[in-house]
Amino acid sequence: MNGLSRGLRLAIYLALAAVLPAAQTPPTVHSRDEQRVVDKECRDVSPAQAKIRACLNLLSDRRLSTAYIAPINSEISSTFQSLRDYGNAIKYKKIEIERANTAGKQTSSAEPLPASFGAMSLRYMELGTLQALNRLNNFNSQSDEARQCAAEEQDNYNLALQYNPMNYRAYRYRAEIRSLFCDNASASQDMEAAVKFAAEAGDETTARDYKRVTLSACIPAWRRE
Repeated sequence: MNGLSRGLRLAIYLALAAVLPAAQTPPTVHSRDEQRVVDKECRDVSPAQAKIRACLNLLSDRRLSTAYIAPINSEISSTFQSLRDYGNAIKYKKIEIERANTAGKQTSSAEPLPASFGAMSLRYMELGTLQALNRLNNFNSQSDEARQCAAEEQDNYNLALQYNPMNYRAYRYRAEIRSLFCDNASASQDMEAAVKFAAEAGDETTARDYKRVTLSACIPAWRRE
């Protein structure tokens, strides 16, 4: 069969789709009044299409500080993801990251560095996961487009781990990509790190699950020289 088996592709897709909403970047705490506006006019709006329109409208609201731009874009991204519109989910996740980086430079002393780095690690991991969902759903598994998407995924997992070298989910996802690129030694090292840091974080269930993981088979055409 060409590429991953249907069953394995489905299993990977379901795992990514389940993890991503639970891992969404937590909003930074600001004033209560601003938080209420964001909750009422963006985060708590339904259904999904109405929420997207409301959040987009709120981005131009001068009542809010610029620190809210990244969290609002996060809401838009996660809502597109719930609709399986991964292209737009990726677009707004990238905007979220860009604005979070800008806000971080402007208010570098407002948030403790460990928390700031952890949040950025999570954002880059989320971006990589969205790209994985896009690749698995919209491209032939061995196509050049899928290969390019996989390379971008790996770049984002690398960035996630630069911000937080103990992000065990990023190790797990990068191992999958390295296996597809036939870098079996590095993939094994990533899985070992994923198990180790999951256990150290007290996530014993995930650590046990990672020990039983079978990574996707190498795609020879993707092998890097």
